[in-house]
Amino acid sequence: MNSGSRREGFRLPTSDVDLMVWPTDFKVICDISQKGIYHIPRHIVFLMECDDLPSGFVRLKVLSPIKDADLRRGCLVINNTIYMSSALLRNICVRCLQNAHIPPISNCMSHGPSCTVFTANDEVINKETDIVFCLQSHHWPPIALQWVQRSREKGWPSESLVSEILNGGFHVVPIGSTPADELEWRISFSRAEQKIVYSMNHCQFLCYGLFKIFLKEVINFQNNTHVLCSYFIKTSVFWIIQSKMSLAWIPENLLSCFWECFKLLIFFVHTGECPNFFIPDNNMFRLKVTGSVQTSLFSHLYNLYCEGISCLLLSPTFSNYLCKVILNRTLRVCIDESSIISTIQLDISLLNELYSFTLRQIYITDFALNMKRIEEMLRGRLTLYQTVSLQCITSRLLRCAALLVQGNCNSNNFRNKVYYKYKNASFLLKLSAKFGFMSDILYLAMYFYRTFRYEQSLRCLQKAQERISVSFILSECHVNPDMYRHCVMGMSLFHKVRKTVVKNITLENFFTYINELVLEQNISGKKGHLALQIPPLVMIHMLFILNHHRLGDTVRSQQSLQDLQTLLLYDDGIYVHPYLRDISWQILGICQQICGDCFRALESYQYSLKQRPYHKIHQATRLRINTLVNEEI
Repeated sequence: MNSGSRREGFRLPTSDVDLMVWPTDFKVICDISQKGIYHIPRHIVFLMECDDLPSGFVRLKVLSPIKDADLRRGCLVINNTIYMSSALLRNICVRCLQNAHIPPISNCMSHGPSCTVFTANDEVINKETDIVFCLQSHHWPPIALQWVQRSREKGWPSESLVSEILNGGFHVVPIGSTPADELEWRISFSRAEQKIVYSMNHCQFLCYGLFKIFLKEVINFQNNTHVLCSYFIKTSVFWIIQSKMSLAWIPENLLSCFWECFKLLIFFVHTGECPNFFIPDNNMFRLKVTGSVQTSLFSHLYNLYCEGISCLLLSPTFSNYLCKVILNRTLRVCIDESSIISTIQLDISLLNELYSFTLRQIYITDFALNMKRIEEMLRGRLTLYQTVSLQCITSRLLRCAALLVQGNCNSNNFRNKVYYKYKNASFLLKLSAKFGFMSDILYLAMYFYRTFRYEQSLRCLQKAQERISVSFILSECHVNPDMYRHCVMGMSLFHKVRKTVVKNITLENFFTYINELVLEQNISGKKGHLALQIPPLVMIHMLFILNHHRLGDTVRSQQSLQDLQTLLLYDDGIYVHPYLRDISWQILGICQQICGDCFRALESYQYSLKQRPYHKIHQATRLRINTLVNEEI
């Protein structure tokens, strides 16, 4: 599960990538009577013990045998009782991640309850990811019942949300109240907090975001310490929303709301007590904000407080906007929802996230597990965005299913059984193209090419070329604003996905799409890449070249070769992203070699070697160069 700032909805440059991972067969119970709900040995059950521990921390008593040898090494026997050790489990997770090959990891270290992973691929935008291995409980901890019974005069959170949170349970993460307590686990309400953040109105969410940026750029930056974290900011905002009856959470009152949250944070630091929102007895400042650290931090916050609301000008992010308004009183800072971001920017961001989300949600080779996950999604009430996400997931799932079917076929055998497999694969790919992005028809074109149906492949390519040639089409971050506004006016998000979005063609290294790229897939896979990413126009030209060549149409294949070379020579990044130029030049070389132009193929391979090594295919390029040289000799 994604967690942290990105899961809550922030897309700040400094937002971390946080993941929570837990085994679904591990069950944490709060009372021994709950053990009967689960099936042993299919479920491994842990009993939560809170006696003689600080509020918010527990021990996990193992009630059923653990088969996995690595996890057994994470257990300790205390007074003839087996407990799962948080410290040992963190070490096991670090070792497992260090030995992982996909994605390639340059370093992995333990940081609090999480394992901080640094990827070895220099081209990955998010190089650092925090992974927390945790355990889930479907129950609600007795120590947090006070939150359920708390007075809610303003009706926040709502009763329905409280009920939903209770049914969602909680997690325990591997960290103790002190570094020496290797048996203790901390209760985490991460999922509940996400639901609460989603329930915020527009002004509350803006205030939370403003406070997070202020912490990063002013409080922590100027004090040169990172004692305060964004979790304390979130806690302060939660307490203010729930307790301040007279505070009006409307955009016009944003700065006043921020100031109330800031004053509460100063009060927490002054008293040295920051009560957890769900378990107030858990003072989160107990070890972090004490002694000279507390004194220094309070002095810094009080100085900011004395400057008044103008302290926001110390933030580079805010000063860019506020200074313009101060200098020109006719201007105003837009904080209403409709003017914060343009429709086009929103569509680009949303559709890119849909694409990224779709790539992560599919277990490529496990069709049954995919269907199970889709069934789980359909049980709940889906928002518009969740529905469209499911649409994209279904499209990719159908494509993976078709490739699984196709992989079991013998291309040279057309007996009845194989014929029906081909027919099923073709049907699934056609259905996938109807649900998915506009460029997904290219997967069907590849399938027809691989099964020797060149005329059908060409018809698909002509359709794809006509669609992609329309100038308003979204392609990654490129769009013609005027044409886009005119053509998508009143169009639903569902139809925008199908009729306006062109995405890179993803060739997962688990499958064979076309034989001409098998070498590149194998080499890239060994270097840690899960897939080749090919610009759609490059793939269209490649398939035109290959189909015409197989049909013996030399004129058209040469014309397509010339079109592809012109695209790579003169494109300014609109149709071929700089990261994808290595595979694009490689494809041009492959096509030239197949068509018999070995000299130009050698030039294209050399161009490929000069590009950013995003796909790590240098070895494949050199192998192809060696083959060319040997053929010439």
